[in-house]
Parts: sequence; C-alpha cells; structure tokens
Amino acid sequence: VGLEAGLREFAEAVGTPLLLYIKDEKNFGADLMAGLDAVTRLVEDGTCIAIKYAVVRTNPTKDDYLAALLERVDRNLVLSGMGERPAVCHLRDWKLPGFTTGSGCIAPRLTNSLFTACSRGDFGAAEQLRSEFLPLEDLRDMWGPARVLHFAVEFAGVARMGPLTPYLSSLAADQLQKLAPVAR
Repeated sequence: VGLEAGLREFAEAVGTPLLLYIKDEKNFGADLMAGLDAVTRLVEDGTCIAIKYAVVRTNPTKDDYLAALLERVDRNLVLSGMGERPAVCHLRDWKLPGFTTGSGCIAPRLTNSLFTACSRGDFGAAEQLRSEFLPLEDLRDMWGPARVLHFAVEFAGVARMGPLTPYLSSLAADQLQKLAPVAR
C-alpha cells in the first residue's frame, strides 16, 4: 500500500504515467498476490502504462508470478525486461510483445533481427541469434550489467565512454581483457 501510494504521488508530481520495473517478486511486498493487486490498480487507473518484467528465473518457462501478473493485466503492457537471455521464451511462451536490451547497445541490428525472428514466429532463428548475446550477458551477470556495458560499448567501437559514473567501480585488467573480444 505504501509503495502504491508513493508511485501515485510520484506520477502525479511529475505529470506523467509510469513504466513499472518489477525486478523481484517481492517489490510490492511479501504478500505476492496483494502486491500484484496493487500493480493491477496502478494499471487500471492509468498511473502505470507498462511493466518491465525482470524477475530472474532459472527456467523462464516456469513462472507462477508472471502467470499471475498476466491474469491481472493485459499482456501487451508487459515487456520482458532482462535483455536477450529470456527474450525468446518470454515472446514465444508468454506472448509478451517485446523486450528491453542492454547488449543491444553494441549490436542493435542483431537485437532487431532477434525481435523480427520472434515476431514472425521463427523461434529457431531467434534462439540462434540469442546465443550470440549470451557470452556478453554472462559477463554482465557476473561483473555487473552497467559497468560491463560501459566498457563493451567502447570495445565494440560504438562510442568513447569516458569515466564510469560515481558509485561504480571499474573492471579489473583481467576482466577487461576477457570482455574486449566478446564485445567486438
């Protein structure tokens, strides 16, 4: 109830509806279904216009929480929010309309090809394209998504990135050596 009220207050203060980011099934409290009911109310009254769903599962085909969310809100408002790793499963099995990507910053054409393959139902091709991202996704999971992506963008020749933002530590020299060929 507190988070729901806070989100309403924030949306009103900034004068725009929100995209909710659900990264943990307890984001809206320990009572998972009551939390999803709060999400539903936020969607129904227009406070929330979309949901980025990023609850990590070992097997994304088995997700009772996502199933409960999709029973409450229109699946067209829910995006797969963890990049390429679960994207094919989320679009194929859960019929989500799209996915977010960090790794797509260094390979936007490849990400677009993956989305296009999913859109046309060619999930074999989509899985093959997705596999191209997994080495970088593995490093992002191990060492931190933001800082790995920061250096990957530069290694891939997309842009000079400059220093990391405050509160992020750099990668070690051996990590940078492992990342460079993967990013390229």
